Amino acid sequence: MSEFKGTPGPWEWWTSNSFLRLSSKATGKDGGVIDSYKMSDGHTSLSVKYEDMALIAAAPELLEACIRMRNQLYAAGYESKEKSLNPTKELLWQTEQAIDKALGK
Repeated sequence: MSEFKGTPGPWEWWTSNSFLRLSSKATGKDGGVIDSYKMSDGHTSLSVKYEDMALIAAAPELLEACIRMRNQLYAAGYESKEKSLNPTKELLWQTEQAIDKALGK
């Protein structure tokens, strides 16, 4: 399995000073994931690593896969209300947390 080489998470949006940027809590760098800037010709652009671009582009498919995995675990009789020592229940709990975050819950 390949290892993610992008900016470590968790990520969070910052909106102070009327500038929207995506920052990594792990690195503490404000705008370290996505930041905008004005180029010398007056146009705007984004500063973002290639690996982070790939993850962002894959987000809809990743969410769909998580939802399908969660639904299959439910169909197999697993439930998860909290973290568990059972690896499958732990995976289900982690998947539910990621789905909720992606859906803004």
